[in-house]
Amino acid sequence: MKFSFGSKNEVEQSLTISVTDEEIEKQVKTKLNSAQKSVKIKGFRQGKAPLNLVKKMYEPEIRQDVINDAVVKKFYEQVKEKDLKPVGRPNMIPERIEREKDVIYKATFEIYPEIKVNNLSRLNYTKTKCSVTKEDVEKTVDNIRKRMCSWEPKDKTSCSGDQVKIDFTGKIDGEEFEGNSAKDFVVEIGSKSLIQGFEEGLIGLNKSESKTLKLKFPEDYGKPDQAGKDVSFDVLIKEILKPVLPELNEEFYKDTGIVAKNIKDFKKQIETKLKEDLEDIIKNKSKASILESLREAHEFDIPKALIDSEINNMRLDAARRVGTEPKDLKDNVFPKEIFEEEAERRVRVGMILNKIIEEKGLKADSERVKKIIEIRASMFKEPQQVVNWFYSNEEQLRNIESISLEEQVIDILLSEAKATEKELSYEECVTGT
Repeated sequence: MKFSFGSKNEVEQSLTISVTDEEIEKQVKTKLNSAQKSVKIKGFRQGKAPLNLVKKMYEPEIRQDVINDAVVKKFYEQVKEKDLKPVGRPNMIPERIEREKDVIYKATFEIYPEIKVNNLSRLNYTKTKCSVTKEDVEKTVDNIRKRMCSWEPKDKTSCSGDQVKIDFTGKIDGEEFEGNSAKDFVVEIGSKSLIQGFEEGLIGLNKSESKTLKLKFPEDYGKPDQAGKDVSFDVLIKEILKPVLPELNEEFYKDTGIVAKNIKDFKKQIETKLKEDLEDIIKNKSKASILESLREAHEFDIPKALIDSEINNMRLDAARRVGTEPKDLKDNVFPKEIFEEEAERRVRVGMILNKIIEEKGLKADSERVKKIIEIRASMFKEPQQVVNWFYSNEEQLRNIESISLEEQVIDILLSEAKATEKELSYEECVTGT
């Protein structure tokens, strides 16, 4: 048997496997004898068909199965002997499968690279400093009122904050495209839900007025055939609506899900919620920063199979978010290329974190696991039933333990790395701008 491979730091490996003709023939003979006793052939009772007839009918299939099993078995024997960790299945290519000669296959495969974790104290990350001010609370209350407002017709020209009902038709190079038109389409000016320039172009118009918007799709637009292209939209304003804010009273407080008797109590509860949310946001920013620093500090080749697997998971997640069934997902929808960079980043970070867990011998902390489960269960009507479900479901419990382990590693990284403080306003912290 011939075995050729590079250093363990090289992800792509190859292995030449040779199985003797004697070994193949012995296994084929054994399986043919076994088949003779069990197969049913027309004109013969079970187990009474002549061996030469059984051989004629079943030997090619049996021989191929024997060869496949023998090659795979010897592949994994050699991989174990060389202490390699294959990623996914090997690609087996037959180089010789002639009768009365040794069978030769070439296996190409990827392995997990050896990862050396660098000194964690040399890592740097950004630690965000932020607080909730009275102005932030007031702005939040205003935003809640705007979200819960009613709408009434407006006779004046459109402005930011208004809703406009429009008909539109779009063209690229004078040609229509998929999804290029709509009727009675409602746009809230300032919501930033459409491509840049569309909502701004609807300001200052009157009912029944028409306008052509000359815009450009962003380079990272979700549909590759439209990304980065110039586009024109012919728009007709059919109706303009202005917001009518609800009054600040007990009924309004109740509608927001907050039990309060006066505006002071309502704002205090809003402030508490903002502080809780801000704490999570700051925590996630620190996590993102330290993980990016960790990623940049470690260079190694990543098995393509792992990246492809992560890309597939990301595509399926994206499809589910827009209500597309995985079986209906086509290659031109959420193309793999748009996920490649992020997939590589996730896989690299995950591999480094796993190495740290391995080197430090970390185990999932039961108290941390319990806390994570209780927080998730608190969102449901019967939290104890949800807690019991997590502990009775082995797969879900393992997922929670993985989350717990990641949190433990993040805590270690943040404690050993050097922090650079950066002060942000609440809005900058929340929106990332």
